[in-house]
Parts: sequence; C-alpha cells; structure tokens
Amino acid sequence: MYILSCEKPEKGGGIYRCEINDGNLKINAYLPCDRPMYAVRAGGRLHILLRAPFANGENSGYFSCPEDLSDKTDVRDTLGKVACHLCVIEDDVYIANYISGNIVKNCERAVAHAGRGANAQRQEAPHTHCVIPSPCGKYILCTDLGTDALYIYDRELNLENTAKVPEGYGIRHIVFSKDGKYIYAINELVPSVSVFERQNAMAIYLNTVKLTETAGSTGAAIRLSKDGKFLYCSVRGENALYVLRADGANLTVEQKTDCGGDSPRDFNIIDDKFLVCCNENSDNGTVFSLQNYRLKKVGELKICSPLCCVAER
Repeated sequence: MYILSCEKPEKGGGIYRCEINDGNLKINAYLPCDRPMYAVRAGGRLHILLRAPFANGENSGYFSCPEDLSDKTDVRDTLGKVACHLCVIEDDVYIANYISGNIVKNCERAVAHAGRGANAQRQEAPHTHCVIPSPCGKYILCTDLGTDALYIYDRELNLENTAKVPEGYGIRHIVFSKDGKYIYAINELVPSVSVFERQNAMAIYLNTVKLTETAGSTGAAIRLSKDGKFLYCSVRGENALYVLRADGANLTVEQKTDCGGDSPRDFNIIDDKFLVCCNENSDNGTVFSLQNYRLKKVGELKICSPLCCVAER
C-alpha cells in the first residue's frame, strides 16, 4: 500500500510505500515529489497527481511510476488547477481538476462544467471532485461539488446524463455497489450518503442518509467492503469514521468511531483486514483492524500532511 504526503520534497513530501505488520505501518520505499494529491494503481503502475509542480503556472501535473517507485515519467499538465482525483481504464487516464471544474482525458481533452449551487461560499462555481469508470467500462462518472451533480460521460467525454443530490449537499466521492446496480455518494457540505440506481448511462436519485449534525463537519471519503455488504465513510470536523450496512438502496449506520487524528481526508481498506486512515491536519496515519466489519484502532504512523491511501483491491 502507499500513502501520499502532500508537502514539498524538502519537508518529506512524496509517495511512501508501506506494509502492515501486526497493525503497525512500516515504510519500505519512498519517492520524493512535489505535493502529491491523489493516486491510483493500474497496469502495474502508480498514476499520480501533483498539486502545482510547474514553475510558470498554477496548473496541476500528472505522472506515473512503477509500483516499486524505481522510476517515473515526465510530468504532464492536467489542463486545470488543483487536480484531486483520477482513474485509469485501459490506456486512458481521466482527471478531475477541482478549482477549474473540468474533467480531462489523457491531459489532452478538457470538458468544463457550468453552474453553481446554493452554498454561496463553497458552490460559487463548478468543482469537479471524483472521476471513476462504470463497472461495464463504457462510461465515466464525474461528481461536481459545486453544482450538486453527478455527470455521466461516454469514454470520449460526450455527456450522456446528469443526476442531482439534494441542493447544497455538495457531492464529493462515489463507489458502486458490488452488483453495479447502485451508486453510493458521500456528500461533503452536508455529511451524508446519497444513493442512486444505475441504469446503463442513467443514474436515478433514490435517497440520502445523514451521517452527523455536528456543525462545521464535512464528508470526505467513501469505500465499500470487498463483499459489498458495508460502506465506510470519513467525516472531517467531527473526525469520525462511519460504518454503514448497505442492502441495495437501504443504508443503516452500524458504527461511529474516532479517526485517531484531525481531518480524515482519505482512507483505504487493506486485504479486508485493516483500514488505514490519512489524517491530514494531525500529520498521522492511523490503522484500524476490521473484525466483523467493525473498526478498532491498532496502530499509527507519523507522516506529514497525508492526503491519500492507495491499496490493491
């Protein structure tokens, strides 16, 4: 597994390759790079976004490297600012640039969203936040926190359809149910999980389950257990991890636990035995055991500004 430290290299920023021993994280390789934001594994490589690596502008960058961190490609311009999410399907790389509010294919073609939401401070413009392929591989789905919308594109970024979460909720990240029939979305501005039914290139909004009423809290990451029975979510501000039972469109909160730090931006599930959480503002990663889908803290690793945890699923 890998943890991304979103700092300058001179402050320890870069990619850390880690392993878990008895619940403790151990670093066994390191690739310095400038403020990595997000990464995914595909085709035996890591695909990585950098916040703003270019001396002559504010655009973000993309590069890839082998899983052993032994080499890397040149950094390419993502055609937008603050790239925060990407996916790889076959030979195509799709990127979401948060500030620019666009989705980009292969650092060559960009499609910008339009509109705004009800939250004047956070939804003054489009803010694309997540991009993933459909289970069938025909479509690319992109969330937009600024417009409360889920956009569905074909592989060439022609828009097929859109669907909305409740106004002002700020959709952030999504996962598919194990059978691909449902989409589960964590909303940032009103911490909650919305459920859509998927029908080919359409997503039909069904319902939303709130996670917390704690003022100032924001939803962050969402993951699904390997067997598809449980969802895991992180909430910043409240600094909590949630476990929800997922039965199709029906969601039930089963557990809430402290994340062990401040601002759990991302987390990932390792071998269905552990959950590793990146606490951005407290400079630590926390390790939880997974027993009968419930979380118990068992370890910790000090790391500067951890933003993303990458695992093989």
